[in-house]
Amino acid sequence: MPATDGCRLNPSTKLYINVSVLSIALNATFFAYLIYSDRLFDIGHCWSSFVLLLLPVIELLKQQYVRKAFQLDGTVRSGTTSSSSSSSKSSSGKYQAKKGANTPLKEVGGLLGILLLSMLFYGFICLILGAPLDQFEETVSLAATLTTLTVFPIGLFIGYADTVRLFFSEAFDLRTPLANSYLTLLKNNCIGVILGAWGASVVAPLDWDRPWQVYPVPNVVGAIGGAFGMAVFTLLNTAYFVVLEF
Repeated sequence: MPATDGCRLNPSTKLYINVSVLSIALNATFFAYLIYSDRLFDIGHCWSSFVLLLLPVIELLKQQYVRKAFQLDGTVRSGTTSSSSSSSKSSSGKYQAKKGANTPLKEVGGLLGILLLSMLFYGFICLILGAPLDQFEETVSLAATLTTLTVFPIGLFIGYADTVRLFFSEAFDLRTPLANSYLTLLKNNCIGVILGAWGASVVAPLDWDRPWQVYPVPNVVGAIGGAFGMAVFTLLNTAYFVVLEF
């Protein structure tokens, strides 16, 4: 976790605190909107309700804030791939040159492609874990939520090509330590989202006959709650280390 320099917070600490606070505020606002507008049970019906479209808007707002406030660059530093051979380094240099030549249209198309593949992957995992085969819309809603909260922020930050490399566990560094810190924050958020969605499944088999037990309401709420919980954990953990330094 980032440390402090005397009585001043270093940029990584400020990043962790600001992003965590912003995530908590936006997720809490989203939950409040669902509850007070009586749309909590619409989150499993992406065809008839557009409430889930608020999630990518939230992620876009966070991304814009981080880029503006901290001047982050999600470009990978040349020659930092996991391979130690000179040929790999040479190909990495070529890759960087090609990436720089990517057009905005190609970036958008590539990002949409990995988002679609991510949804297919999450949908397959949901089916493997017992999602009903006849509830296609509900499974799509859950897969879209998981993709929006995990893959979408990373793709926005480092681009679609480096996101694919990251998914295949290829190690690389970004241009600045602060950018690496933010990427770590996004990875931790993925853990919270997936654990939240999976952990919320425990309420499904209970015989309480409550509307919030109907698939995929608990899983979608659990995914968003997992992101909220990870933001709270990050904020408290960072604050703890700041207090120790002082």
